[in-house]
Amino acid sequence: MSVGLVHSRTWFRTTAPAMGSTAELLIDGPPSLMPHAIARLDELEQVWSRFRPDSELNRLHEQSSRWVHVSHELFTAFRWCQRLHAETDGRFDPTVRGALEQWGYDRTFREIDTRRTAPTTCPAPGLAGLELRRQDEAVRLAPGMRIDLGGIGKGLAADLLSAELLSHGAVGAYVCLGGDIAVAGIPPDEGWDVPLVHPATDQELATHVVHRGALVMSTVCQRRWRLADGTEAHHLIDPASGAPCTSDLLAVAVAAASAARAEGLAKAALIAGTERGAALLRAAAVDAWLVSDEGVITVEADR
Repeated sequence: MSVGLVHSRTWFRTTAPAMGSTAELLIDGPPSLMPHAIARLDELEQVWSRFRPDSELNRLHEQSSRWVHVSHELFTAFRWCQRLHAETDGRFDPTVRGALEQWGYDRTFREIDTRRTAPTTCPAPGLAGLELRRQDEAVRLAPGMRIDLGGIGKGLAADLLSAELLSHGAVGAYVCLGGDIAVAGIPPDEGWDVPLVHPATDQELATHVVHRGALVMSTVCQRRWRLADGTEAHHLIDPASGAPCTSDLLAVAVAAASAARAEGLAKAALIAGTERGAALLRAAAVDAWLVSDEGVITVEADR
């Protein structure tokens, strides 16, 4: 997703690689905030990247069974994981990391080894082994638990950065991390005009005007690969099977107050499929768009 912008205010724009995607930042504020914003994204990637061996998340994995004090950012990510796991009846499950790596995504996408064959699958272990102690922001992981914060990490980073830009003097901020959009402050007069684009055809499906909050799209049309035995794989693992999901949906976009929540809901709905996914999103009281080969189903929150 990209943004069209028409306004009379002074906005500064920059792009940079971040979190395995491209970050697009627009601010109405001091241009000196841009270097801070890019540096902040790198800090957050160092917190929860699974591709950096020395990330805080990976160092936590090395201390399973022990209570470990973690950064506020990592603790917040885990709290979102627990909340979304419960809200989606387990369809959002960051413990799919082991399955994701068995299917070949154990390195950056450009480096995936396609010489392996499809693995024997089993359900994800779930979050029962994740314990949080809120009074001192400590975490304990069960032995062998491995967590992937990739998608929700991008959403949470967009949430955090958009809010932080305002606290550092911006009047308005737009943060897009590979399709995870969060905005804060005073928007352009007509809001942020964001086209929703079909992930396979690039056809514009709808337009959503964002005045505040977030808009996220999750899709199985990207980050796909073929294994040596001809098996097609993609990055969205169904925790119930431990294999790439076989939903009838191609993509789900969700508008919500938080990009982190929108991320979790979009992925869960995509895994659930059209009927159950739409019911999940109605219960979540969000605006959403479910994209399949049959067309687009729109879910509108009651207002």
